[in-house]
Amino acid sequence: MNLKLPETIASKQDISTLIAEIREYAQWFEHETIKRRMNVTELSTPPQFSTTAVRLIHDLSVEHTVTLELITQLAKELEVYAQTAPNISITLAAPITPSVKEELVRWCRENISPMTLVSFTFNTTLLGGLVVRYGSHVYDWSFRRKILDNRSRLAEVLQRV
Repeated sequence: MNLKLPETIASKQDISTLIAEIREYAQWFEHETIKRRMNVTELSTPPQFSTTAVRLIHDLSVEHTVTLELITQLAKELEVYAQTAPNISITLAAPITPSVKEELVRWCRENISPMTLVSFTFNTTLLGGLVVRYGSHVYDWSFRRKILDNRSRLAEVLQRV
């Protein structure tokens, strides 16, 4: 299976939620399969899922006949993906909008690795800019860092204002 996650699935938390949905779908699918084998005519409707989970299962059904084993394999691949993917944390000065989040995730997956997972937090003390963490590396491009790095020049700049 060639797994490609949409930009809406950005972090390990997003994948965990998706895995839970896929496992719930597998359970429902298994019950419905048993009902069909027993010739039960009253089938239940599938549980409500996120559009991402529905899209993944739909994409799976286009390429393969959907079976319980295939759905279980999808959940296992998502678990491996979450454990092995490079993980980047981005801290911004304000909460991120969904469109900016998708754009940053898309950029990371195109320029770093297609498997990159990106988690987002915000910290108002940054004043602006962002801080990126990858493993033990921290890249601080915040306004706060710039001000602190140029503390001696701050008085000079303020006198000009």
